[in-house]
Amino acid sequence: MSIDAGRRRFLKYSALGGAWAACPRWVSAETLRNAPTAGFHPDVELDFTAKLARVEILNQGPATAVQKFFGTVRKGPANSLVQLPNNYLGPILNLQQGQRVRVYFTNQLSEATIIHWHGLHVPQSSDGHPMYTIAPGEQYVYEFEVRNPAGTSFYHSHAHNLTAEQVYRGLSGLIVVRDAEEAKLDLPDGDYDLPLVIQDRSFDNRNQLRYVHGMPQRMMGFLGDTILVNGKPNAGFQVKSRAYRFRALNGSIPEFISWAGTTARR
Repeated sequence: MSIDAGRRRFLKYSALGGAWAACPRWVSAETLRNAPTAGFHPDVELDFTAKLARVEILNQGPATAVQKFFGTVRKGPANSLVQLPNNYLGPILNLQQGQRVRVYFTNQLSEATIIHWHGLHVPQSSDGHPMYTIAPGEQYVYEFEVRNPAGTSFYHSHAHNLTAEQVYRGLSGLIVVRDAEEAKLDLPDGDYDLPLVIQDRSFDNRNQLRYVHGMPQRMMGFLGDTILVNGKPNAGFQVKSRAYRFRALNGSIPEFISWAGTTARR
């Protein structure tokens, strides 16, 4: 590691020190994981990128500037990632209990970020703790086995002091885990298994996301004036006369990320 790179890494972790001062002793900065482990043989291998994008969220007027997760499948089932159409949300991550997963994550934003797999039981080094926040242009490699039973969760940015605003601007997505026990239930699947990611957002008169920075909102949180479902206002779905499964996720900025972000809903 060069002197400049080492100095930057030291300064970054020093700045983060206060954020995890109350955490258990085993939480400490480690070397940036930027290469795969030789002995880890993944069933699923994915590329994830965080970068700026413009998406037509509202029904008319200019597209909205967002921060967005993009993903592609290197190895494994093609449906390991499913993109919601015309959307700022990241692709749906479809996993099977027992799969071994490797994710190459690259930060193409102009600010630091990292991905947290909220709800997945993963090793600490693959959890996306704020201490692992990477700078623009850096890569982080996640490796884990899916140990969760069937269920629905989500992934999101977990960057120190940026979590809430980055999630607000788009850096999140749905996780679906399936297992053998769930398969025995013969639940609706495929087109009849519908995600419903519910979020509140506010927009200015140019359709740009309005993230409130005032002290009252920083202390008490704030609610957006527009409800989005799967990234769209007034969302509607064409359905048939049969049973459906709905995976409803509250994707608004929840209170649990307030310590790593700047604003939380209450």
